[in-house]
Amino acid sequence: MAFFELLTEDQMAPEAREYVEIAKKRQRVDRLPRLYYAYAGRPKLLKAFVQAQQELIPIPNRFGSVQGIAGMLIAHAKRCQSCFEPNREFLLKLGYDEATLEGMCQAPARLPLPERDRHFVEFTLRAALDPERLKPGDFGDMERAGFAKDEILEMIGVAAFWNFAITLASAVDAGFREG
Repeated sequence: MAFFELLTEDQMAPEAREYVEIAKKRQRVDRLPRLYYAYAGRPKLLKAFVQAQQELIPIPNRFGSVQGIAGMLIAHAKRCQSCFEPNREFLLKLGYDEATLEGMCQAPARLPLPERDRHFVEFTLRAALDPERLKPGDFGDMERAGFAKDEILEMIGVAAFWNFAITLASAVDAGFREG
């Protein structure tokens, strides 16, 4: 028996329903991952999650699909299927093929991307997976690669969002496991 209860949309408070609708429109889906329905009983938490997504992963965004690649690779590294699968599906819809995405997951150091995109993904992965090892020189390297300070801050925001989302999804998923 699952620890968490999934609310149906007609059981949700109006505020929760509003944020579910915002997320569905944003993701262009009829049904969201169960994380949203588990959090629907706590509208303020659901609101915080949806607003963080809107602010840290803006649509349209200046970095394009590489934000999805970074999210997929962070989710893969942290073994979060609930975050990995939607990113992978998003990238497939954008025209990436399965073999390319699998290759990215198996060898992220050899990303088949233009140099600027590769720098974005590599830096965002480092910020998400090992932020304490970032050094001042890393930021200078990013500036020399052509990134402005606000773009570097946005990369850190993308990393922070995926860490936030993965923590939420992984912990809620644990509440649905049998045994």
